[in-house]
Amino acid sequence: MFVTTVEKTNDCLNQKAYKIAEQLGIPYYERNKRTVKQMQSLYKEPCIVVGKVKTEVYDIGDQEPLYFHPNMAAVRIKRIANGEMDPFVRATGLSSGMSILDCTLGMGADALIASYVTGDSGKVTALEINPYVHFVIKDGLKRYPYKNVQMQEAAKRIETINTDYLTFLKSRDDNTYDVVYLDPMFTEGVTESTGIQSLGSFASYMELTQEAIDEARRVANKRVILKDYFKSDRFAKFGFRVEKRKTAKFHYGVIKLE
Repeated sequence: MFVTTVEKTNDCLNQKAYKIAEQLGIPYYERNKRTVKQMQSLYKEPCIVVGKVKTEVYDIGDQEPLYFHPNMAAVRIKRIANGEMDPFVRATGLSSGMSILDCTLGMGADALIASYVTGDSGKVTALEINPYVHFVIKDGLKRYPYKNVQMQEAAKRIETINTDYLTFLKSRDDNTYDVVYLDPMFTEGVTESTGIQSLGSFASYMELTQEAIDEARRVANKRVILKDYFKSDRFAKFGFRVEKRKTAKFHYGVIKLE
């Protein structure tokens, strides 16, 4: 992995990209009017491209980069504001002032919804194992030009941490969060998930284990939630009650602890 800038750059942006490279411990190369494809062909690595508005990450051969955009989160928040019930909010039982640990940040949509619903007095911590995905989504959450002020404030409240969820869960005290939310990569139906398509080769396929579920139950005070493909056997394997949705490819499993 290396860092560069968009083609139309300036000294300020070059300096910012250099500092990001230092922070991530990877090389910085000036753009020098080269295309991303040309640079990747030369350096044989994926790259992070720093722009004035957003930061993107390109895998080798990718035509489209990974970057943060609220996408459906914005639509879901609008529906919530209009009084509609969001399936994620229903499953987690989230409300103002509650806390949630999102074990798999991914593209950040669910963390953004959680922060919006829990509000100023709530707490949202989101984990991402891939350091480059973590940086790009964290940067995007903070820098995206939101039209909705409440959404902007919600994004700023999210605490993101670059780590794997099992290590983090083991480091927490009992009942640290009201809800622990697990959204691992799906073992079936992968191509039907827009989130997985967006993450591409940067997605982590860390296996969900009984140890992780046990730790999640210990750290959660109210609920442990699993989002998975509707045909997944992990719901039954780990003791989740499934909230089925007739037309959805993905269901939520719930373990209530109170």
